[in-house]
Amino acid sequence: MTDRGTLELAIGEIYQARDADDIDALMNWIDPACSFRIVGTGRLGPMTQKVDDPVSLRATLTALTQNWDLTAVGNTGLCIDGDTVFVHRAGTVRFIPTNTRFDTEFVDKFTFKNGRVTELTEFVDTLSVAEAAGLVAPELAQQLPVIVSPADAANIHA
Repeated sequence: MTDRGTLELAIGEIYQARDADDIDALMNWIDPACSFRIVGTGRLGPMTQKVDDPVSLRATLTALTQNWDLTAVGNTGLCIDGDTVFVHRAGTVRFIPTNTRFDTEFVDKFTFKNGRVTELTEFVDTLSVAEAAGLVAPELAQQLPVIVSPADAANIHA
């Protein structure tokens, strides 16, 4: 098991490389057997499909850095369990092709082995991502039914 300080340093360097669009530095942290995915429905297409080979992973990370600016996102919490690190992040994300910005928060789950990332899973607001990327029309998202109204929610624990 890797000590906490080493994992914290690794996470800091990974996000620093991501913010600098330094794919080579990012890939230095990635184990050749690493898998990556954004959690979400398969209906969102390639965005939520698992990638688990070095060539595809490099291409995916390159596309992410070219299309999504996360430089205004920061770490708000970190939880380490053995060699698994959960990072809570919040801030403003920018979809570069349309300069669309939105505030969000998400969690990245890193699993390390021998000092390298063997699994990276992102839990993001896929609806906001899909809207920003033009996969879902914002006006359609506003028509989604509310499962529990604020008034009903207040009465649940009453």
